[in-house]
Parts: sequence; C-alpha cells; structure tokens
Amino acid sequence: MLISKRHFLASVLAACLAALCVAQADEAFRLGPHYWPTPNPKFLQTGSMEGVLQPTVSGELSSGLFGCVRNDGHRFHEGLDLRPIARDKRNESIDPIYAFDDGVVRYVNRVAGNSGYGRYMVIEHAQIAPGLVTLYAHLRSVPESIHAGVSVKGGQKIAVMGRSAGGYSIPRSRAHLHFEVGFWLGPNFQAWYDKQPFGSENEHGAYNGMNIVGLDGWELCGALRRGQAEDVWQFIMSEQIAVEAYVRDTAIPDLLEVNPHLMANVRLPDDHAGWLIELTWYGLPTRFRALTSLEMEGKDRWLTARALRPDLLEGKYCMDLARDDLFGGAGARLTSLINRMFVR
Repeated sequence: MLISKRHFLASVLAACLAALCVAQADEAFRLGPHYWPTPNPKFLQTGSMEGVLQPTVSGELSSGLFGCVRNDGHRFHEGLDLRPIARDKRNESIDPIYAFDDGVVRYVNRVAGNSGYGRYMVIEHAQIAPGLVTLYAHLRSVPESIHAGVSVKGGQKIAVMGRSAGGYSIPRSRAHLHFEVGFWLGPNFQAWYDKQPFGSENEHGAYNGMNIVGLDGWELCGALRRGQAEDVWQFIMSEQIAVEAYVRDTAIPDLLEVNPHLMANVRLPDDHAGWLIELTWYGLPTRFRALTSLEMEGKDRWLTARALRPDLLEGKYCMDLARDDLFGGAGARLTSLINRMFVR
C-alpha cells in the first residue's frame, strides 16, 4: 500500500514526539530553581489546569487544586492532584516522580493501607528553610534505595505514580500524584495526637500528614513559572497576611523551634508574655513576633484571633480560621493549629 507524503511526515512527527516524551520521562523539568514533580510538560507549557490536574469523580478540574475545592467548598484539599501521561498495558500509571529539590528523605510509608495517602514519602529541603518539606502520595512504588535518612538531588527519580490509598480504592482512570509543599510542625506530634479523639494509632510518627501545614501549591508553581517568585521561600514571605493570632503563652512554638527564621524579633523580650502569629488565608504561619506584657494588654484569652483581610477568607467555608460569632475570634481550624504548635 502506498503511503502519501503527508501521512509519512505525520508518522515521523508522531514518532519523534513519542521519543521526546520518553526522553522527558528520564529528566525532570525545571521550575525556577526547583523541579516539577512529574514528566508532564503541560503546566510549564501553558500554566493551565487542563491536562495537568486530575479531578475527583465530579469531573471538575478545580477539585484537583489546593484549598476549599471539595464538597461545595466545605472540604479542604492540602495539595495538588497531578495526572499521569503514561500508562502500561493494564492502564496503570507509570510516570516517574521527581524530587522537588535537593533534600533528605525523612519518611517513607510503604504500607498502602496504613494511610489515606497510600504509599507516601516526605522530603525535607533544609537548604531552602529548616522544616520545609514536600510530600508525595498515592505512589505505586518506591525504590528500596529511597528510605529515611537518604539524601536526594532535585529532579532525581524517587518513585512511580500510582493510586494507592488506605480505606478506599482509587480507580485506574484517576491515578495521580498528590503533591504538597509545606512546613513540618515539629517532633512533638505524638503528644498532640494522643489528646485527640481519633480512635486509631498513629502509624507514621512525626511525619504523619496531619503534622504538615501546606501552602498553596498551585499559586506557588504559577509564581515560579511566571518568574514572579525566585524560589519557595520568597513566595512564602510575599504571601498576604489574612489573620493574626495572639497567643498568651511563653513557650516556644514547635514550628519556631524547627525554623527560627520565622521569628521577627532578634531575641525574646525580658517581659515576654505572648506571641503574635501572622497567617495566610489558608492557615500557613509565616511570622512569629514575641510580645511584651504591654503589647498583650487586652488579650485576656489564651488565643485571640482577628481577620485582617476578610475578603481573602470570604467563601472559604472549609478554613474556619477567624470567626466573628465566637468569643475570641478563633475558628476551629486555627484553634487546632495553635494547640498543636504549643502542645505540652
């Protein structure tokens, strides 16, 4: 059968594109000074959600974003759900997963049923900021060479994308990487966990996902792609402050013990009486200021909160950071976070 020149050129182009995709799967894409965690080039090419995010069963692309994107805005999603671009004959995803930056693996969960994250790992990037971590979840497999204490390079292959989960089954068609960037809240997680009415054991030590407070990964990656932020730390420091929390406590909060760079003071005042903590609309603490007795005057409760930017909180039903209708102004989510950081 004769093949037209047009069809021949189309076949050659298709073969070249396929070869390019294979090559890309062995090399991570740069995202500013960091690395995009999957081999999918779509986000870097377009910056759009289409072809990048894996939606829930609702089919809404926005359901794969960070924030109040589930259950009509009433359920919070901590990370980004990134879709695969390659599958095997059984329709299982086979995309490699890459480390966001240089770091040290702090935890790997290899037992899928032990966590809603399925198989997941946490990497700390202390050269960016102490306690700054990335989390990679629903993994299909993790090499035996990747375990706690191992150093990895940015862009290094660390796992394979999958659909592992605990207590439920992710369909093949919705396999994805759940990717988070955030602050690790510190080593005293178990003391906080033991005070909660969970009814199950903590299988993951201090690297339980509940001990990480995430930042808006979509906005972060967008800012890096557009050159609006040089790196993660600059992005965090440029985020708008939506809520301020006054805490009448002289203990050093766990997050500040991990990352002293978040403290605004050079030292504690002699008459240290409490803290002013600044938070983004999604509850990321970005600055701690030690306050004197005079500065804490009128703040009689252990925790007092105030919304500085109500416009940023509007419609964010799942956040519950500041509440006008509650004495003290702190919502349940903020109260839980502060309790965690000041746990004894």
